Amino acid sequence: MTIQEILCKIEREEITVIYEEVLVQFDNTQQTPLGFKWRGRHYEVFKPLLVSKCPEGNLQYILLTDKGIFTLILLRDNDDSTLSRSRWLLNYRVRDDEPTRDSSGAAPLPDGFSGAASPLPQGISKLTLAPVQLSNAAYYHGHLCPELAIGYRAAQIAFQEMGLSREYAPQFFAIAENMSSAIESLQLITGCTIGNRNFFAYDFGKHVYYFGRFSNAHESGKALRLALTSLVADLSHKGELENNIMAGQAGEAGVKVYQQAVDDAVEKVLNCPEEELFSKSWISLYPPLVIARQNYAKCAGCGEVVAAEKSILGKNGVYCRDCQAKMF
Repeated sequence: MTIQEILCKIEREEITVIYEEVLVQFDNTQQTPLGFKWRGRHYEVFKPLLVSKCPEGNLQYILLTDKGIFTLILLRDNDDSTLSRSRWLLNYRVRDDEPTRDSSGAAPLPDGFSGAASPLPQGISKLTLAPVQLSNAAYYHGHLCPELAIGYRAAQIAFQEMGLSREYAPQFFAIAENMSSAIESLQLITGCTIGNRNFFAYDFGKHVYYFGRFSNAHESGKALRLALTSLVADLSHKGELENNIMAGQAGEAGVKVYQQAVDDAVEKVLNCPEEELFSKSWISLYPPLVIARQNYAKCAGCGEVVAAEKSILGKNGVYCRDCQAKMF
């Protein structure tokens, strides 16, 4: 079944309700279930088809397994606590009989992002068809937008061209020439992050990205450079409407029009051929200097903690840059 057929079945309640807690094998790196045990049998996950957020705020996974299509819900006892206990609920199984056909007898269109003509069940957004990794990024970021999709596409190219993965992320670094939403999906998907000191962002306002290995990126043709060359994510034609929404003057109809424009832009980014979306080149690039571990000291001026490597030595000890500036 295609994802559209699956969603149609769920909408029509062509499911078998289970609603039992199960033990789940979860891959923290890819943020997806690998399998689960139910009533003494192991179910291997072949492919996560969709991840979405339930109205209650819990994550729901639609999974293709060796024994059918199931939905799992991740429950947390307390979302506000990092130590809250997590439980997995096996929600239901999608019936795998003949695909549901519409009143004309036609089967749903093939899987994929096929444009506005794709028949989707009432009340289900096109954005629920986003790939699992992008959906995870949207959950972390708070919403799905064109820039987030750009970061997703850049990450996929880096995976294919360089062998970059979250598992081997410490061997790589990434550089971005913007401070847009794209860098959030890039960090989450690739594992190269600001906190791990192998992601660096400089706000030059360009969707240009560099990927390299610390060991050999300085060699000729070893670092990958991607530059966005398509305007598929541009929403400047909706600038006035966006301003009205921010001012609370757009109304429900205006919000729907703007959301449709965002949805369409995301879909275009995901469907745009790689060679039309980015220009790709191979360059030599010296990796940024990385400090392996931060040492800390108290500023002799304000008493606040400052990284020793970012402090300035004075007569009475080390000073943060703010205090040092006030002294002169």
